Amino acid sequence: MVFRPTRRDIDPVTRLPTESALWDRHEWLSYGECWLWCGRDDVEVTWIGAVRSSGLHAALYACRACLYELDQRVLEINMHQDTGARPSSRESIRSRL
Repeated sequence: MVFRPTRRDIDPVTRLPTESALWDRHEWLSYGECWLWCGRDDVEVTWIGAVRSSGLHAALYACRACLYELDQRVLEINMHQDTGARPSSRESIRSRL
């Protein structure tokens, strides 16, 4: 098992997101288009990195809800890798969130 420090956005006792969860680590634009799951336009977004598709590059922006979902998926995968277990499907990950 690999040791990972406790994440500051998850309360170690309740295992719930803290008040400052995730959001204080990003610079938020007052409006833009979310490129992830919701696809909403004119919503508060933050740049999360560059995306490359078919040899082209673009800036990837996400709203708070989609960024939280992405963060939870990444956290879940890393927790499973640390224990050596892998979730059987994407649905099994979502059912535990």
